[in-house]
Amino acid sequence: MEDPWEYYEENRRSSVSKRFSKIEIREIIIAVTIISLAFAIMLRDSVLVLSSDTLNYLAIFGLSALLVITSFIPHEMAHKWVAQKYGAWAEFRMYPAGLMMAIMFSFFGFLFAAPGAVYINGNINMEKNGKISIAGPLTNLVIGGIAMVLCYITSGLWSDIFGLFAWLNVFLAFFNMLPINPMDGSKIFKWNRVVYVSTMAVTIAMLVATMLLRGIISL
Repeated sequence: MEDPWEYYEENRRSSVSKRFSKIEIREIIIAVTIISLAFAIMLRDSVLVLSSDTLNYLAIFGLSALLVITSFIPHEMAHKWVAQKYGAWAEFRMYPAGLMMAIMFSFFGFLFAAPGAVYINGNINMEKNGKISIAGPLTNLVIGGIAMVLCYITSGLWSDIFGLFAWLNVFLAFFNMLPINPMDGSKIFKWNRVVYVSTMAVTIAMLVATMLLRGIISL
């Protein structure tokens, strides 16, 4: 009879080398679709006013999907790829309750997004776990920084769109950097407090900058 542990190890290595499973791809698509819908509901009074309500809603949903794909997906995939670099099994799984909450809160103009997380299994110590955890927020900060520059050098509608991209990515980094279990910040804080404090300081500074760019706050 085949040893169960050997069977697990064989499937784990296969999953690592394959990168994505059918279950993972399906759950990513579902999560992206629902979070995009939540964003579209929240942004239903968007500046994207076209010739008809149908076109306007389609445009808002398209923008929402693009926001999610360029913020949520890179964040989760950064966790996944760093974990796989360490030889661990890593796959995204959605949170059905979190997705439903996102839809509910969006009607009140607020997005509480807890679409899911990358589950990891392998020989991961505290240092590796900290590096896997910080990969997500850092990815959002890089994307947010690029979007901030584009927001500054463009004008009109494009500036508004890039400002929204910047704010979402930086806010996502800030939210995940909170030192509360199971957020990324709690694992980074346990691994290296200097890294945590310095990363959080940059995140807060960028969050304030994006809010200034979007006119949410003023000096």
